Amino acid sequence: MVTKKRSISKVSKKINQKNSGKTNLTGNSSNKFGSNKFYFKDKEFKLFLILFTITIILASMNLAQAKGYFIPDLSDILFEEDNSIKLNNMTLQQKVAQMIITHGGVHNLEYWQKMQLGGVHFFAMDSEETFIDTISDFQEGMNIPFFVTVDLEGCLNPFANYRNFTITSNITNLEESTAKGFEEGQYLSSLGFNLNFAPVVDLEDNIWKCRTFPGEKEEVTELAGAYVAALESEGVLSTIKHYPGKTLVTLDPHENLVVAEITENDLYPYNQLLSYGTTGQGLPSLVMVSHLIVSGAINSEGYPSSVSPNVIYNFKNNYDGLVISDEINMLGLLSYYEDKDQLYVDLVLAGHDIILNFDEDPNEIYHMIEVIEQAILEGEISEDRIDNSVRKILRKKGFEVNG
Repeated sequence: MVTKKRSISKVSKKINQKNSGKTNLTGNSSNKFGSNKFYFKDKEFKLFLILFTITIILASMNLAQAKGYFIPDLSDILFEEDNSIKLNNMTLQQKVAQMIITHGGVHNLEYWQKMQLGGVHFFAMDSEETFIDTISDFQEGMNIPFFVTVDLEGCLNPFANYRNFTITSNITNLEESTAKGFEEGQYLSSLGFNLNFAPVVDLEDNIWKCRTFPGEKEEVTELAGAYVAALESEGVLSTIKHYPGKTLVTLDPHENLVVAEITENDLYPYNQLLSYGTTGQGLPSLVMVSHLIVSGAINSEGYPSSVSPNVIYNFKNNYDGLVISDEINMLGLLSYYEDKDQLYVDLVLAGHDIILNFDEDPNEIYHMIEVIEQAILEGEISEDRIDNSVRKILRKKGFEVNG
């Protein structure tokens, strides 16, 4: 019996050892799967961190782009020892930037300076001191000063809260027109402005009823000429507008695509004023072209006048001043285009020296520069064409230009 117990004991011991081995195997397997589970969780967490980091980086880049942080600095322009400018020392982007005037929003001061744009336009402000300080801030440190522009054209007055002027429709003789030019020129110059988008030489104003001189074509021309000569004698450039006429007769091009028939009478003030440089009355420094689709004495061939070479070169070939577009975000032009890129190119091809674009987005203004630059590089626009415009702009700003 004792021997038998020992046998059972040995068998039990073996069974226990066998079961113990199974238990160990099960335990080892459980640890292995637990480790894999932790490994997979760790891998998912690392992937989450990578994706989260990429998202933050992309969001930061998008924000930086939206803020204009990726716009390059175009302000580093080389001057000759005599402070003259050699066009060959300017990049294409620097040249194109000189051809753009935009809205002078203080929030964009850094970007407009950085791009070395041609000019900034100001609307009403709360005081004369605000104008003086703001314009001074914009001009500070500029290698090439801005054209600082305003619409003091004798109707809506951006200074009405603290300074009034005789409205254009109330001017009846040369003495009054001359006095108006002197007064407005002195005032604008004292605030820091150097370019006024006036006078209007349309023969009729059925929309605002105050922006044009009274009388027939001859009277309108004489009054406008007197104003131009007086204004420019005070150091403020003048702009006759809106070529080729009829801009204030039917619908407002700010809000509508407008069609008009132009007569020889409509063109008379422009033809006369643009020849005043040789008759002693004083040549207007700029001509602003409207967005009207015109036919008759001049034909825009179905295009808005501002993108019609046929309209602009009708006078530009015999005119040494600057040709500037009316503001290009007006529906009278913008509704004609599905693609703003093509609009930018067409404005240059049409013959503009300066393009008025009040878009508030610095990225869009820089994009405009890039689009025109690319058209030059691809041969669609000649660099000589750009150089001719920039040369005139810089000379109007008082620089001697070589090349």
